[in-house]
Amino acid sequence: MKANVILFKCPEVKKTYGVRVEEYEGDWYRTWAFPISEIKAAREGYDKSKITGNLYPADEYNGCPYCKTRRFLQCGRCGKLSCWNNEERITCAWCGLTGTTSVLEREIDVSGGEM
Repeated sequence: MKANVILFKCPEVKKTYGVRVEEYEGDWYRTWAFPISEIKAAREGYDKSKITGNLYPADEYNGCPYCKTRRFLQCGRCGKLSCWNNEERITCAWCGLTGTTSVLEREIDVSGGEM
């Protein structure tokens, strides 16, 4: 089993958090989330984490440490992940892109990249 930490940002509070993910039979599962500063995330190398595949919440996944949602969106511009609370219009917490949401069931490709 592979495990990694990927970064999310909560648009409600504009704060970063880490999500531990585990790979099981080609799919990734979010197992727990924890607050982390962008500086510490970069020092730990989480900003360079990369996963590809489906990303599901595990039964024990606690959700965003700030707004508590278990749902997320991937930005079409920067490719980073933000919390989603079923809003139709959302602004990416990372790059500021604003638009309407669409729900697609497809594999994602997440790269940490520069913060």
